[in-house]
Amino acid sequence: MFNPNRTILAGVPVATLQLWLGQAQTAYAALVTGGKAQSLSYDGKSVTYSQANRGDLESWISLLQRQLGVNHGRRALRPYFR
Repeated sequence: MFNPNRTILAGVPVATLQLWLGQAQTAYAALVTGGKAQSLSYDGKSVTYSQANRGDLESWISLLQRQLGVNHGRRALRPYFR
């Protein structure tokens, strides 16, 4: 089960997480609509996402969403018998 207190993002202010999420989603939208590589900066460090590592950007967005409680991830499907 996901515990936001046990991730690398624990302790990061919600406003910062929301800012990062917005930036990441904007970069993702640019990539999937055929745009060039997108650079994002966090605390003075920069990362560039391209079509080749779009999956990494998707994972980053998912982690931010889960940390904010927006995306709860996939639930396991369990058989139900009557």
